[in-house]
Amino acid sequence: MRETDRIEIVPVRGGEALERANARLRALILSRERTIPGSRGFGLSGDFLDAPCYEAASQFGVELEGKADEYIPEIDITEVQADAGMDGTVQTRIFVEWRDGHDNGNQ
Repeated sequence: MRETDRIEIVPVRGGEALERANARLRALILSRERTIPGSRGFGLSGDFLDAPCYEAASQFGVELEGKADEYIPEIDITEVQADAGMDGTVQTRIFVEWRDGHDNGNQ
């Protein structure tokens, strides 16, 4: 999946311990909402896909933050950045950190 190579998850606090949440966050991003039996709300709607780049990044960030609150409650999405290339590709950086009350060594 070449598209996932353009998504970078950047730990703000917590360092390598956040790598455990990385796989769940990538699964959340790559899954379409209503496609997983037993967890129809898991995944993103994709409604932002046809919006202009920076508007799409904003909508993506808002939706991702809401879904992370529900499905990965131990992390907090602090920022989502998108940079559009001249060739039409978009590089996305997602900044995450442990939520208050979650000890990164014991999760």
